[in-house]
Parts: sequence; C-alpha cells; structure tokens
Amino acid sequence: MSERSIKRKPAAKVQVFKAVSLREQIYEHLRARIQTGHFTFDDRLVDIDIAAEFGVSRMPVREALMQLVHDGMIESSTRGFILRRYSDQEIADIFEIRRLLEPAAAEIAARKMTDEALQKMDAALAEGDAASDRDDFAAFVLANAAFRGAWLAQVPNAQLVAALERYIDHVQVVRLVTLSQRAVRDDVMARLRLIHAAFGAGDAKRVGALFREHVDAAVLAYRTYRK
Repeated sequence: MSERSIKRKPAAKVQVFKAVSLREQIYEHLRARIQTGHFTFDDRLVDIDIAAEFGVSRMPVREALMQLVHDGMIESSTRGFILRRYSDQEIADIFEIRRLLEPAAAEIAARKMTDEALQKMDAALAEGDAASDRDDFAAFVLANAAFRGAWLAQVPNAQLVAALERYIDHVQVVRLVTLSQRAVRDDVMARLRLIHAAFGAGDAKRVGALFREHVDAAVLAYRTYRK
C-alpha cells in the first residue's frame, strides 16, 4: 500500500483566528477533511507538515491529533497518524448502537420538525443528486451531512445528538467503501427521500422505521463491497 503525507497535497495556507483556540480550529479542519474523504487509508497525518500548512507550532497540531485519536477517528503509527481501522465486529457494534439511538432521535425530531428544517433537507437532497451525478464523493458526503444536520438540529437532547455524531464519525471506513458505488448512492438518496417525506407528514413511527432500514442498508452495503 502506498503512503502519502499531507505534505504531498499542496493547499493554501489556512487562516487562523485567535478568537478560537488553535487546537480547536485545527481539530475542526482535520475532522472535516476526514469526514469528506480527503484523507484515505493511504494517507498519513504528520504533525510537522500540518503545522507548516497552518503556519503554527507543532503543539496545537499534536493536541488536535490526540483529540482525533480520542474520538476514534485516527490512530498513531510509526510515521504519523492514520485513519483508524475498525474490525468487522467493532463496525457491527457501532451500527448496533446507531440502530438503537438514531431511530429514537429521528422520532423526536419528527415531532418537532419545522418548515425551515424540511427546506434544508430538500436542498441537501438536490445537492446529493448533483454530487452523485458528477461522482463527487466529498460533495455527496457533505450533502448527506447537511441532511442529517437539519433533522438532528430538531432534537433537543444535546447528549443524544453528541452520541450519535460520535458514532457516525466512527464509520468513515464504511463511507469510503460504499459511497464510491453509484448503486449505493442511489439507494441512499431513495431512502433519504422517503425519510424526508415522512418527516414532512409528521409520521414519527414511520420515520423511526425508515431509519432502522437505513442503518441496516448501510451495514449490508459495507458487507457487500468491502474487500
């Protein structure tokens, strides 16, 4: 397997603002790049290269990287940090947790759904279709995240939302394996449209059932396309 460093991916200097801690800014930036597939299992996150990219010292970079390790998104290697490789059992366990939490959270959201949130989800669906048509993985993931963010914003339980977001972040390997497949993207979009319609109808029970099916479909897609 080839190895690439961030240094081999030229990028413009990232402007850093002092109002938010350097660690937090770097953490959020790296987390977003991981979530959108800009880092794969061939990449290595090297603190000195990231520090040069941001124009900062290595300390806040190390702190941000250690936070990502704590979050379960990356792990340390002999030459930098790499995406964490979860075992099949760990992935199954994570999806079991999501199957318990996500439908329950979605049902709560359905009872508190707003027109504004529905409009945001509708826009995300349009963005997802366009991204899939041009085979833009990163844009598709962002559209999917926008859809999820719109309905999650209707859940008043902050701890429940945080737990869901954590476990969703943990399955980046599933996204990398499955969302590169057009058939999977088409299935995801079809399911999200059904979910959007159920949210619009205020049918909380159907929303919950659709989310259980959505999680199960993600597991099946991973088992089908993994190497």
